Amino acid sequence: DAVRFGAMVRQRDAMDSPVVQARCPLLIEALENVGHIQTRNRGTIGGSLSHLDPSAEMPAVFSALDATLHVTSGRGNRDIPIGEWSLGYMMPNLEPDELLVGITAPCWPQGHGYAFLEMARRHGDFAMAGAGALMTLNTDGTIARVALALTGVDTGPVRLQEAETGLIGQMPNEAIFAEASQSAQ
Repeated sequence: DAVRFGAMVRQRDAMDSPVVQARCPLLIEALENVGHIQTRNRGTIGGSLSHLDPSAEMPAVFSALDATLHVTSGRGNRDIPIGEWSLGYMMPNLEPDELLVGITAPCWPQGHGYAFLEMARRHGDFAMAGAGALMTLNTDGTIARVALALTGVDTGPVRLQEAETGLIGQMPNEAIFAEASQSAQ
């Protein structure tokens, strides 16, 4: 039902993982926008989440996936929903003695739709803004479930819950997507 990442999983290793490719393709698409190959070879999933740059891809992806972050300290362990991770600009929900040790991302069903797009001056630059989307359809073709997350527009990732709710039960078309995009402004 979920993929668990250790905090020190390198971004390149996640991209090359057959499990991640099959179960979290949104992450693969987002990682293609992260820096340059040297950045992905050294950068870690947990490092990006802990750094919490407002324009970073990982916080938005894990927000769309409704991930849970696992932290530990000498006092014990805590599980933090991604929606409670950002306390402000580059300030993750970590106490001074805590360390991020893992991330659990629930898997969407096989065949779901996904996309990650960002605007940057040049490929590899930090995004000015970006968006991740996940969608499943009912057997009648209407939208069953959707997740929309933005990066680069606030101090942390932003979920467009009003737009998500408004899309449920609708037949996918350009008009409803244009209407939903208005909630991002």
